[in-house]
This record gives sequence, C-alpha cells and structure tokens, in this order.
Amino acid sequence: MGTRSVKMALWAAAVTGVQVGAAMVASEAVVADVGAALLGFLRYAIGLLFLLPFALRSSSQRIERRDLLPVALIGMGQFGLLIVLLNLAVLNTNSARVSLVFATLPLMTIGVAWLIFRTRIGTRDFVAILMTVAGVAVLVGGDALAGVITGNELKGLVYAALATLTGAICSTFYGPYLRRYGVLNVSVIAMAASLVPLAAMALLEGGGNSTQSWTGQTLAFIGFVGLASGIGYLLWLYALKHASAGIVTGFLALSPLTAVVLSVLFFETPVTASLFAALALVVGGLVIMATRPHPARD
Repeated sequence: MGTRSVKMALWAAAVTGVQVGAAMVASEAVVADVGAALLGFLRYAIGLLFLLPFALRSSSQRIERRDLLPVALIGMGQFGLLIVLLNLAVLNTNSARVSLVFATLPLMTIGVAWLIFRTRIGTRDFVAILMTVAGVAVLVGGDALAGVITGNELKGLVYAALATLTGAICSTFYGPYLRRYGVLNVSVIAMAASLVPLAAMALLEGGGNSTQSWTGQTLAFIGFVGLASGIGYLLWLYALKHASAGIVTGFLALSPLTAVVLSVLFFETPVTASLFAALALVVGGLVIMATRPHPARD
C-alpha cells in the first residue's frame, strides 16, 4: 500500500474524530428546540440520503433476506436507541462531558466482546480500559465533590453511559454481517430501519418547539449534524480500508478534545480540574489502544 493512501487514511480518521465532537456540540445547541427523537430521525434521514447513492454503487454482496431482520434490529439499537440516548444526554449535561463518556466506546466494545464471546484482552487493552474507566470516575466524582454537577447533569451522564453500552453491544453483534456484506451495505439497511422507531418516538415524546418556530440557525445545525453523519461515515470507511483499525479508532480521541474546545468557546463551559484530568485519562487510554501492534492492511 502506498504511503500517500495511508496518510490520506489518517487525515480521514482525524477529520472523523473532529466531526464526531463537533456534531455532539451542535446537537447540544438544538436538542431542546427540536426534541431528542426528532433530532435523531432528521440526523439519520439526512445521513441516509447522503449514503444511499454510494451503497447502490457498491460491489459488495447484497444482504440476504434471512439476515435483513437481525441487521435491522441491530440498526434500531445502533442508530435509533443510541442516538436518542445521546441526545437526552446533551439535553441534561454539556457535550464536553458526554463526549468523554462516549469516547470510551472502542474500549467498552472490547470489554463487551470479552464478556459475550470471551475474546482475548491484551495487557495494553486492559490498561487502556482501566484508564478510561478511571477518567469517567474522575469526571463524575470530581465534579460531584466540587458541587458543580446537578441531578440532571448526573442523569445526562447515565444516558451517555447507556448510549455507549448500546453502541458497544451493537458493534459486537454487527461483526459477522459486516465481514459478510461490507460496512456500507449493512449501515444503510440499519440506518433505514432505525428511522421507524425514531419517527414513532418523535411523535410520542412531545418535546421541542414547533417546526414553525425553528430559526435558520437551528436548521443549519440540523443539516450539519445530518451531513456530518453521512460524510463522517464515508471518511471512516475509507480510513478503515487503508489503515489499521486500532490506529484509526485511536483518532476518536479527537472527539472529546474537539467537544471540550467548542463547548468552552461557544457555551462558556468551565474547564474544571476533574474535566481536564478525565480528558487526559480517556485520551491516554485511546492512544494506548491505538498504538498497540496491529496486523498490517493488505
């Protein structure tokens, strides 16, 4: 593989890490006006429209009828339940805290795979998991002791943890289908399936303001979040194709960094000692995982 392809893959992974953090901050800005479920529906409807042409042109094997239902059910969790929980999280606490919790997804996935399938956990992965768990504990415990975390904010962190656990479980069960049919085909079916429960939840939740009261800024943020999901997914797939999955996943460390910087700039989020310490532990854990030996790509 050429050096240029690898460099492009690393840039793609870096942009993806940044957009994940930026999309979380944008979601925080509009979720109260739009509603958690409706924002999720619009996000993935826009993302699906962007990805669909690429999936139709894909040469990967089409998903067999017997596998459509399990892929759809996993998608309802991955793109439906997960995003609603994340939106509820940023509705109750700031996106800087939420992004730190959600950044533990790669390591939580390793842990879930070990619990369910007893896959091997290496020493470096174990250390990385301990660091990220310690980071989240420092974040919650430190802010609680300092008296800067309210009951609602604690509830937001619980939502973020549940979203991360949902993503880890879905990612673990996705494995066989991703290897058989390719990430793009599976993602489009899963994303489309998630729109059904998201639409139902949007009708039932009763949150947010009427669409007539949405400002141009609100619409712009919704569009950004949706396009970020679609474009970010394509960049992520490109990075995974041309570079080691561990190194690519390590760039998720840019997500909490981005969210913290943007939250401080636009929402004047205070940078507490516990937030700074948690950021260092979580990013450190992701870097340890990313820099462990990985098989080279063909």
